[in-house]
Amino acid sequence: MILILFFLPVQVNVDLAADVNMRYAYPTSDLYFTHPGFANPALSEGLIGFMLNPAALARVGGMEAMICLAPNMKTVISTEFVIPLDSVETILDSIKVPTDLGIEQTGGIDFAGLAVTFKGWRLAAGSQRGDCMELSCHASVRPSAGYEMDYQDTLTHDLLPDLGLYDSIPVRFVLSAAGDLMLNADGDGKYLTKSMNVAVSRRLLGIDMGIGLQATPVTIDGSFASALSGALGSGVALAVEPYNDWTIDASFDVEVDADSVLRCNGNASLNFCMTSLTWGMKKDWRYLSLGICGEISRPTFINGDWDLYTSLPTEIPRIRFDDDSLVIDTVNKVISGHATMVIYDFETEDTTRYGLGEIPFLGTAGATAGFEARVWRFQLGFFGGLSSSEDGTYTRIRTGLNLGFRTFIPLRFGLIAHFQYFNVAGIPMSALPVIAFGGGTDFHIIKNLTLFMNVSGNTTQGAAALVIPGIMGGEASTSALVSLGFGLRYRF
Repeated sequence: MILILFFLPVQVNVDLAADVNMRYAYPTSDLYFTHPGFANPALSEGLIGFMLNPAALARVGGMEAMICLAPNMKTVISTEFVIPLDSVETILDSIKVPTDLGIEQTGGIDFAGLAVTFKGWRLAAGSQRGDCMELSCHASVRPSAGYEMDYQDTLTHDLLPDLGLYDSIPVRFVLSAAGDLMLNADGDGKYLTKSMNVAVSRRLLGIDMGIGLQATPVTIDGSFASALSGALGSGVALAVEPYNDWTIDASFDVEVDADSVLRCNGNASLNFCMTSLTWGMKKDWRYLSLGICGEISRPTFINGDWDLYTSLPTEIPRIRFDDDSLVIDTVNKVISGHATMVIYDFETEDTTRYGLGEIPFLGTAGATAGFEARVWRFQLGFFGGLSSSEDGTYTRIRTGLNLGFRTFIPLRFGLIAHFQYFNVAGIPMSALPVIAFGGGTDFHIIKNLTLFMNVSGNTTQGAAALVIPGIMGGEASTSALVSLGFGLRYRF
C-alpha cells in the first residue's frame, strides 16, 4: 500500500487566545526605601539591616520587634500578537492573537524580626523575603481550516472486500475537507528565595561588631504541557486517474481522526540551601558613619530532578472505507455509489526521560561597604557590594545612593540597583535586574511604636505601565506605576 498525504490549507479561521502572567518581588528595594539601613551597612540600626550587618544590633536597647510588608501592584496589558502567513497560501495575510499580559509585583511580609539584650550582648532572629520571579502562560488555539489533500493509495481486497482477491487498483484522490484542530499549551516557572538569620552583637573598643548565621533556601521549579488534538471534519473525495481498465464513478466523504496526535509534558525541580556566616562592623562619628559587612557560605549540593514525556507520530496513519452504498461490479470493472473514507490510527511513539542527582555548588563570599555624611540637616549616603562563587555560578551585585533631610519628621530619598544570578548546569536562573527609586519617612505613633512608610517604583513596573503597551500596540486596562510599603517597630 502506498499512502501519501499532501495538505494545502485554502482557508483558515482561527479562534485563539493567550494569557501570560509574570509575578516578581524586589523586597530588597522595598526595605531600602523603608529605611536605607536595610541595604547600607553604615546606616543599619537595631533590627534594621541586622541580617546584612549584624553589628546593627549593638544599638538595641532592651527588646525590639519589627515587621515590614508591601501590598501587591499589578499592570494588565490587553494586546494582540500578529502571526504573519505570507509563506502560506491562504486567504489571510496574518492571524491576530488576543492576549492579556499581566505583570505583578507580589506583596507580602518582607521582613520580621525580634531582638533582646542579655548581659550586654544583643541577640536577634529574623526572616527576610528574597527576590523572586514567577512566570505562567496558557494558550489555546482552535484553527478551523479548509484543506485540499492529494492522496494516493492502492485499492485492494483488504480495503474493499468485494474486490477480487488479486485485484489491485492504484488510485489518486483529490480530497476537499474542513474541520477543527485544538492546540493547548501551558507552562510555568518560579524562582524563590528567603533568608533566615540569627545574630549576636556587642560594642568593643568603641566599634559596633557582630556575627550571624544565615540560611537561604532556594527553590527553582518549572513545568510545561502541550497537546495537539481534534479532528478534521467531513469532505468530498473524487477518484481520478484509475488504472488498468477499471472505471470509478463513486463519490466519497472523507473523515480524518486526529485524537492527541502530539503530546509533550515536562517538569523540573531544583532546591538547595545556602548557609552563610555573616559579619559586620560599624562606627559612628558626629558627621560621618562607616560600615562594612560580609558573608561566607559553605559549599553544598543542588538537589534536582526532572522528567520529560513525549508522544509523537511515527508513521502515516491508515485508512478504511465505511461502505454505505458502494457498488463494485467486478465483471464490468466499475466502482460506483457512495462510501466514507476514514483516515485514522495515528501511530505514536511514547518516550519518557528523567533524571535525579546532585550538582555541586561551590561556596560564595562577598562584602558590602557604605558611608553616610551629615551636614546640618542633610545626609548623603552611598553603598556597594558584591558576592560571588569561585566558579561564577552565583553573582549578586548591589549599589545605591540615599539622600535625607531631617525636619520634625525625617524625609529620605534614594536609588538602588541590584541583580542576583544563578547558573545551574549551564542554565541561567534569576530575578530580573532592576533599578528602583523612591522615598520614605517614619514617625512615632505612640512613645515606643514607630511607623515607617515608603513609596517606590522600579524599572520593571515602569516598563509595564509606560513602555510595553506602546511596543506591543496594546493598552493597559489596569496600570500601577508605584507601590507603597509599611513597617512597624516597637522598642521596649
